[in-house]
Amino acid sequence: MKPQQKSAYHHGDLKEALVEATREIIESEGLDQFTMRESARRAGVSHGAPAHHFGDKTGLLTELAVQSFEARVAQSEAYMAEAGDDPMARLRACGLAHIDYTIRHPRLHELCSRPDMTNRDDPHLQAVITRMSEMLIATMSEVAGHELKPEKEANPETLLALVVVHGFAALVNDGMILADVPDAERPARARVLAEGVMGLLEKAFRAPRE
Repeated sequence: MKPQQKSAYHHGDLKEALVEATREIIESEGLDQFTMRESARRAGVSHGAPAHHFGDKTGLLTELAVQSFEARVAQSEAYMAEAGDDPMARLRACGLAHIDYTIRHPRLHELCSRPDMTNRDDPHLQAVITRMSEMLIATMSEVAGHELKPEKEANPETLLALVVVHGFAALVNDGMILADVPDAERPARARVLAEGVMGLLEKAFRAPRE
């Protein structure tokens, strides 16, 4: 173990190596298979290293969740930048980005959706969750033509968008649709279907209210 530990310190950031090892375990085998000891083994460090850097299992998982949320936000921003200035096009792009990320990383999505994670009192985690929520609310406010409240339950528009985006991704990940499509092809096939669903969402937003 000593040579492995030395190698781990030399090839890069030890904390990041542990996070990447944890990501690998969860994405390939599931959250139930994650242990601090296995993350340390895959990172090539002593089994006590994760506790030294992250405190406990929750601390390491929290850092992975922060990075996952950041990746989701970055993907959404990239999709929205490509969509241009039209508010509805930007909202559609934001929805497609979330759907794509959730389908490509279902087990990371599961980790980030757990109440014990989203409610965790960690400043970095709460900051990126807030950033993601504010981005969604700001985009939807532009589409709605008025400022929406930040609470999800306060706006039917927000609830509709969440139901469409999260519901569609869940149908794919739960095998209710596209179950016979090979894994490598599923994200692209899902995007085609999601484009149509997001088009219906656009019609709902543009429809005049009674």
